[in-house]
Amino acid sequence: MSIVISQHKSITKILIDGFMYRKDIESFLLATNKKASSISFEINFFNVMVIPLRIIKRIDEVKSRSKIFTNELSLRNYLQELNIDIICNDCFINSEQINKIDYIGIGGSAGSLEKICDIIENLPPSNISIFIVIHQKADKKSLLSNILQNHTKHYKVVDSVSDQKVMPKTIYLSQPNKHMIVAGGYIFLTDSEKMHFAKPSISVLFDSLASEYGQELLCLLVCGYGRDGSDSLKSLKKSGATVLIEDPSECKATPMLDNAILSGSFDAIMPLNDMNSYIKKAIKLDSQIDDKDIEVFLEDIYKIYGYDYRNYQRAHIVRRIHHFYNLVQPKDFDELKELTLNNKLFFKKLFLDISINVTTLFRDHNTFENVRELIIPQLDSFTQVKIWCAGCSTGEEAYSLAIILKETGLWDRSIIYATDINKVVLQKAKNGIYSKGSFDLFSKHYYESGGNKEFDNYFDIYDHFVTVKDSIKEKMLFFEHNLAMDSVINEFQLIFCRNVLIYFDNQLKSKVFKLFDNSLSSHGFLVLGNSEMIDKKLVNFNQFDKKDKIYKKVR
Repeated sequence: MSIVISQHKSITKILIDGFMYRKDIESFLLATNKKASSISFEINFFNVMVIPLRIIKRIDEVKSRSKIFTNELSLRNYLQELNIDIICNDCFINSEQINKIDYIGIGGSAGSLEKICDIIENLPPSNISIFIVIHQKADKKSLLSNILQNHTKHYKVVDSVSDQKVMPKTIYLSQPNKHMIVAGGYIFLTDSEKMHFAKPSISVLFDSLASEYGQELLCLLVCGYGRDGSDSLKSLKKSGATVLIEDPSECKATPMLDNAILSGSFDAIMPLNDMNSYIKKAIKLDSQIDDKDIEVFLEDIYKIYGYDYRNYQRAHIVRRIHHFYNLVQPKDFDELKELTLNNKLFFKKLFLDISINVTTLFRDHNTFENVRELIIPQLDSFTQVKIWCAGCSTGEEAYSLAIILKETGLWDRSIIYATDINKVVLQKAKNGIYSKGSFDLFSKHYYESGGNKEFDNYFDIYDHFVTVKDSIKEKMLFFEHNLAMDSVINEFQLIFCRNVLIYFDNQLKSKVFKLFDNSLSSHGFLVLGNSEMIDKKLVNFNQFDKKDKIYKKVR
């Protein structure tokens, strides 16, 4: 049995161990349906990484007279995002420890160059990669690489270029009039519009770093004007990154720091000397793990658990395994393998660490504007519209598509298949519950993508979070599907698979493209992420929109 309920005087104690079945949910709701204010609750979630929406709502109702415990960091982070306090006992990662980092992002504007030079000069030798955005005039040739190179002998300082592979011991500098993003282990420069009147934008870089590196990342904000960078701090914290803000008293130009502090999404405000000390403590060299050992490890994971990472992009997998190694700190790699292969719960922690699950509603608003204006009119001729959101993560993209279908009159004859390999993020997707801070960002993206309705109408609004209305969920199917191993599930008119293929090697990409080819109806559409492109071997697709990576099947 996965739930145990006991009564101790005026305290109802509830222990939930592992997955909750429907009868467990009903038992929980019955046990916590106490009207008397004298009843308090002690709720302990053991080996539970995510809980269903009905349980979250009930906990929110009784949280003022409850003590809630977990041994899972992922559940703690999930509930704390919804303003539900939960105590993390024996969590996988001690929240008081300094996160060990492999990547640093730095942003600054007026008065920041001197500060950044100081940071670079004090960096100890390591294998980390550093990404820097300093606001620059578009008509000026950047001399920053020469300046910074004079302040370090441990790192190579380079001007960023597109399709540049991220390497260790390297500092990458943004270029005038170009946004810098990092995805799939590569740097890309884009010509999209200014963000907060800035190009390059700190926010654009930080958002991409959050998706790419999560807990392996440290981001620093130093002096500057404006609010660039401040709106990306929430996504950084949600991904598990560490955020440090320079003490404004050290700067003449403070608005950038003041706006960042107002966001509330940071770990500490500290003077530059303390920042340098923190970095020295946080940097940790990767343990040396032979590539052959990793190959055998992935083969064993496939044989025992059925999850196939063998054809994921190797650099991404190696980076994630190294990060997991540093978190666990076993005596050697053999001990890490033994723990993972003999303990399913331990494997799940590694699996979640490998999975990338950072997204928002109407992310990349130009893409959704094109869906609304260009694709939807062509889908209107179909008697039934079937859409597949492959690699749906926590559901934001699927819900974005549902809202567009609702507004364009196709909802009644549409159905959305939303699939992912990760059961935990699928439960989060089914929940459709988001913090008020996330909701504000969703609303902004919605209107930028061409939405003109009352956005609140698609959500039930609570004090500290919002939930997607049942009327939006009713035509959506969330279920597990493995792009690397599973076959065709239906014939679709539109397939969304964005920011997933960047983590696959060429062999697996070809397999997935063939799957999409076989899953799309004649003249159907395929939408990829901004950093992805179609396999040229598939001649059945024409490029429909080059900038937003939209393709149309020829036959």
